[in-house]
Amino acid sequence: MALEASLRTAAPLVGAGSDRIAHAAHAEDLDPLDLAARAQVALQLVNGETWLSVVDRLKPA
Repeated sequence: MALEASLRTAAPLVGAGSDRIAHAAHAEDLDPLDLAARAQVALQLVNGETWLSVVDRLKPA
């Protein structure tokens, strides 16, 4: 029962993350690890207290 709910919840998040990685690779010629580093820095800078979503933090500044 929990597996079905987990898959229903996780699938859109995984899809959005994969889409951002592919877009960064093609549009900005950015490696996935560099994109992850950008997101990590953005999370540390705002300390989680912002109106930005997780996906918005992956976009270039």
